[in-house]
Order: sequence, then C-alpha cells, then structure tokens
Amino acid sequence: MKKCLSHTNSTVLSVAVIGIFILLTLFLNSLGGFQLDLTSNKQYTLSDQSLTAIKNVKNDVNILVLTVENANNTVLNREVADMVQEYTKRNSKLKLKQYNLTQEPALASKYGITGSSIVLEQGDRHKVIDIASLFTANGDGSDGSYQFTGEEKLTQALMNLSSTETNKMVFLTGHEELSLDQMGTLRSSLEQNNITTEELQLNQAGKVPEDTDVLAIIGPQRDLSDAELKEIRTYMSNGGKLFISLGFAEDMKSSWKNIDALIADYGVVDEHAVMVDNKQASTMGPLWVVPEYGSHAITDKLAQNKLYPMLSLSIALTSKEQDKYTLSPLMHSSDDSYGETNIAGLLQNETNNDKDADVQGPVELGYAADTKDGKPKAVILGSSIFMQDSQITNGGNRDFILNTVNYLSEKQDGLTIRPRVQAGYEIAYLDGQQARTIFFAAIVAFPLVFVIIGVLLWWRRRRV
Repeated sequence: MKKCLSHTNSTVLSVAVIGIFILLTLFLNSLGGFQLDLTSNKQYTLSDQSLTAIKNVKNDVNILVLTVENANNTVLNREVADMVQEYTKRNSKLKLKQYNLTQEPALASKYGITGSSIVLEQGDRHKVIDIASLFTANGDGSDGSYQFTGEEKLTQALMNLSSTETNKMVFLTGHEELSLDQMGTLRSSLEQNNITTEELQLNQAGKVPEDTDVLAIIGPQRDLSDAELKEIRTYMSNGGKLFISLGFAEDMKSSWKNIDALIADYGVVDEHAVMVDNKQASTMGPLWVVPEYGSHAITDKLAQNKLYPMLSLSIALTSKEQDKYTLSPLMHSSDDSYGETNIAGLLQNETNNDKDADVQGPVELGYAADTKDGKPKAVILGSSIFMQDSQITNGGNRDFILNTVNYLSEKQDGLTIRPRVQAGYEIAYLDGQQARTIFFAAIVAFPLVFVIIGVLLWWRRRRV
C-alpha cells in the first residue's frame, strides 16, 4: 500500500510539474515580443525612433542579409543578423532572408553589390547598406573594441524606402573635377538617401537646372569661366545651395580667380597653401590629416561619435568679414600645423614652417555659410580627394559627406541613434591536449556524473 501511494504521489507530482511548465510556456508566448535585455550595452534594445519606424511599415519589406563568410567576420555577421531579427520580431511585414553572397552571384548582380550587404526591398524599390560601413574602430582601436552603427543606418534606410521625398544634386564638370565615376560609392550612398545625382557641363547647358537642390563642385583643377561664374551666382541668388570642395593645383594661386571670387561671396578666403600637420598626421605622413571638428549641426553628432574624416592635400582657408551670411568653421588642424605656401618646394618633398610666409595653425579646412535666418546656403571645404572611391571608406569620410549633403538639402528625417560600443573579440587557439581535455570534460565526464547520480538515486529509491 505504501509503495502504491508513493508511486501515485510521484505521478501526481510529475503531472503537476508538466502542467506548470505548459502553462508557463503559454503565458510567456502570450507576451509576444517581451524580452529582457541583460547585455551590458543593451545590444538587443531598439531606440524609440527605430520602434516608431518599424511600426509605421504597412507593406511587406524583404530584408536580405548577404554576407561573405570567413573566420574573420563570423561574429560581425552574426551581430548584423541578430540586429535585423530584432526588427522582424516587431512587425510581421518585415521578412528576414539570409544568403551567402559567394553562392548567390545573381543577387549580387541584381543589386550591384560586391561585398557583404543588407538589402531592403519593397516592391520595385530597394536600398543597400554596406555592412563594412556599420563597424568603425573605437578610439585608436588598440583594445579591439569597435562602434556598431547598424541600428541607425538600418532605420534610416527603412524610412527612406517608404519616403517619396527626393532631392537632386548636380555635379559640375568641365574643369577636371572628380567625376561621378570616380565617386561611385558616394553616388550610391546619396541614392540610398533619396538624393539623385547627375553631371552638368555648364558651358554647354548655359544654366544650372531649376530643380537643382545642391550644386556641387568637387576638386576642380581649372578655373571657372566668367560666364560660368555669372550663371552660378544667378542660381545661388534664386535660392540655390552650393557645395564646393577645392582640389589641388600647382598654379592655383594665379589661375583660380573666379573660384576664389565665388567662395569669397560667402566670406571664405583661399590661402593657396597646403596644410601640413605633424601632430595629427596619420601613418601616411603629415599631408594626411585627421582634423578636429568645430561646433555645427553637420559635425556635432560626428564629434560625439568620434567619426572623423581623413583628409589629404587640404587647402588652408580663412575668413573675412561680411554681413550677409553666418560663417561657421567645420574643421581645423592642430596648433602644431601650418599651411605651406611654397608649393614648388612641397612638390619636391621639401617643406619647412616659414613663420612669415606660411599660414600658422590651427588652419581652418572647411566652413558652412548659413543665411541670417539659419537656412543652409553653402559649404566650402579645402579638400576633395577623400570623396573618391579609394578614400571614402576611411574613418568618418562617408558620414561627414552625407551629413553635409543632407544638411544642405534640408532633409529633416536624419537620425541620431548613438552607436553601440562592443568589446573586441579574441580567438582562442587550442593545442591538441587542450582540445582533448575539453572534449573529455564536455562529452564524457559531465554526462557521466549525471548518470552516476541518477543510478544512485534509483538504487536508493529501490531499497525504500
């Protein structure tokens, strides 16, 4: 009788435990998207801006994660996939699809991608995010830590995908400027931000198109003609906006009369001196510089997130008094820098700081000109090489350019989502003995301990 009662109690207890487990499972399932994020940097917690953007998606969006798998990026690819899953959990209209890019050449060709990317597709529209652009070194990167900007860029792409607002940016040609073919990455990034691009040869067209939101002059090697200067001034007086990024030419002091006159309209003076900065120089030499930011809507967020551009052959700029525009310095070199005016000597790798002839640091490298009522009018930079394909992925180059163009275009949907700082991952390499020890402990020893405990419990209960 006692033995039968014991078996009955065991059965009732087992049924009760199973019932409680089923009820608990049903309860947790009823909570939907409820989860606790116990990671130190809240890796799985989305911002309110992202949650709002996700909620506003009304039509199906396919999110394709196309990655190239190798030992160096496995963890980073997983981090991207985990982030996308956080989006798809919160709206059934978002569908995640993962592919190995090397096994899907048709998809790579369809979307024009060559490296790991996220593609957002809605109907016949799509946006592409370069996965490499989501990761930047934190600080000097010596500890292996990095910043992850995936949430900000994915949310921005999601918003741009459904937005009908577009802007037009026209790039001037005919003066040996950087062409759109040399700035393919920038062009693609602008298009992902709903900014269309086209080139303009002003001496043939006769005028700047009326629907141009921003006129860009990137790295000119030759001067504007008098007629071109007149047309650009007409465009600007009719509400146009200007983005000019100076190039480098040996005879710029004597040949850039009209370019100098154009930027002087906004209170900026071209000193025709190449900036040399020994303090902030990167490993490439003192003509390559990571500048410091001034305070402005274009740069404040970048400075906060430590996303600094890397410039080369930058032209020193100064300002003059004028009462039509508010001029704000965007970036400058360090105190231990100077603008070299001896261009002939510089071309022979000879440069010395001549206190009387050279521009003494800190040297301004960019200005933003706003109207008196706070509207953006022009951005003048002393460098342009950092926009070409071979340089744009360095440091914060791409982020700085996109912030500049978005500011001039008066795009109001820019996001401010702080990047997550992740600790560096280390790979542990095991020798044969260590591998065997781990195998024995995990596969043999631990299971054997539980088997022995189970046998002892069975033997004890059998004796009772």
